[in-house]
Amino acid sequence: MDLKPKISKLCIVAAIVCIFSNWKLKAEAKNNFELQTDNFTCSSEDADYKIIREYRCGLNKNSKRRSWNMEFKLAQPVGEHDFFMKIVLPRASPLKDFVLLDLTTDGCQLLANRNQVPLMRLGRNMMDRFSNFPKQCPFKANISYYIRGFRLDLNSLPAVEMETPVHIEFRYLSKQLRLKWITGYLVARVQRLSEKKRPN
Repeated sequence: MDLKPKISKLCIVAAIVCIFSNWKLKAEAKNNFELQTDNFTCSSEDADYKIIREYRCGLNKNSKRRSWNMEFKLAQPVGEHDFFMKIVLPRASPLKDFVLLDLTTDGCQLLANRNQVPLMRLGRNMMDRFSNFPKQCPFKANISYYIRGFRLDLNSLPAVEMETPVHIEFRYLSKQLRLKWITGYLVARVQRLSEKKRPN
């Protein structure tokens, strides 16, 4: 009797069970954590207001469900630009800080969500829910561009299984004038959900 077909089917079933179990464990792990934002500020080195006309950044007033906001208006259109992002997980001395991401990318490609590393592409998709950023260059002048009520959902990311502080810096850089027209600094922490917030 030829047992190969039966053995092959059993292997496939076993593989599916293993994959599903692993996915379920990761999903449960992610549901046990949340990202709490502690501070969000921004600055600009465009002291003469050649590019940016006005900007403001901050957190909402709800301390239990902190979200962050950024709004800016440009004095002139911005086409070609670079976008920089750095995500650092600080570590106590003598350990070195763990750099999760340190990347400079073409800002127009980021707006259009083309040719991006998966983490950046995921972030751009999430931003659509919270911002009125254009889907292609340029950023236009005299329009209030905003990110409002942004709160990172860890369920959208690979499984997180530890509590840790998180420092994020991002900036927009004009290729033409070589000016960092806005830079954001975010201090947050991944923390375990309280029993009240934990999903059933």
